[in-house]
Amino acid sequence: MKLLRPLARWEGALIVVLIVQVLVFGALNPRFLDGARLLSSTSDFVYLGIIALPLAIVMITGGIDISIGSIVSLSAIVTGVCFVNGLDIWVAAFVGLLAALLAGLANGLAILVTGANPMVITLGTQFLFAGIAIGISGLANVSSFEGISGLPKDFVQVANGKTAGLPNMLLIFLAVAAVFAFLLHGTSFGRQVRLLGANPKAAVYAGFPVARLTIAVYLLTALGSGIAGILLTSYLASARADIGASVLLPVLTLVVIGGVSMYGGEGTVAGVIIATFVVGLLQQGLRFAGMSESQVSVATGA
Repeated sequence: MKLLRPLARWEGALIVVLIVQVLVFGALNPRFLDGARLLSSTSDFVYLGIIALPLAIVMITGGIDISIGSIVSLSAIVTGVCFVNGLDIWVAAFVGLLAALLAGLANGLAILVTGANPMVITLGTQFLFAGIAIGISGLANVSSFEGISGLPKDFVQVANGKTAGLPNMLLIFLAVAAVFAFLLHGTSFGRQVRLLGANPKAAVYAGFPVARLTIAVYLLTALGSGIAGILLTSYLASARADIGASVLLPVLTLVVIGGVSMYGGEGTVAGVIIATFVVGLLQQGLRFAGMSESQVSVATGA
């Protein structure tokens, strides 16, 4: 019974699901078990985990950020536009990150000033940031959803290359995960975030800096979205104003499957990490089983 106790935790159950998935898909198609192929396939989905990790912290506070996809697009197109207008690609990427952080700051301030539900605010800014991204794309003399290509090879190699035999995207995801694990589970910031979500009134009475915490968590989500936007630009070798249009629902799925409570106060980074691989490898396995993309979407939803 002691050996089964860890499986009673949500994270333990997810690990069991992950193992079963690998065994089942390996039986259906032995090529799925090829280690190099499995590692390479992680580049197709770990960017979602980079957004999901900070979003989990926002949801632990009892908030939510619907604008993440638009922030991904904003950081990507700002990077591309800055590059085609003469900036060095690394400086352009830094400006793209700054644009994402400004979006996160706008979210946090709007929530604090209006006192409105975070879902309402970020639903509005989702359209706002998406519109800004489309407008900015005009500065590169491209149509709204036309990609900006011709990016430097060393930049493209960031997301497509390998280090010590491991995909760079996977290594970046693991580094980001380590940072957020420390923030949530090893700092007073993490403890304050958890109490704020579990009992907002108690957090106020305890003298927690609620305003600063609110702005901080939305800045973190924007930072994760900005990093993902730049990585996607590198991975696809193209900056587009709609590059993040499809990330919202998959990212929310990772957070919820990872065990983060929709009501706040509960959740772990480990759960989100495992959920990233559960959902990502599920989709890869379904493709190896011969399913089309529409069938994969249906099966994943089911």
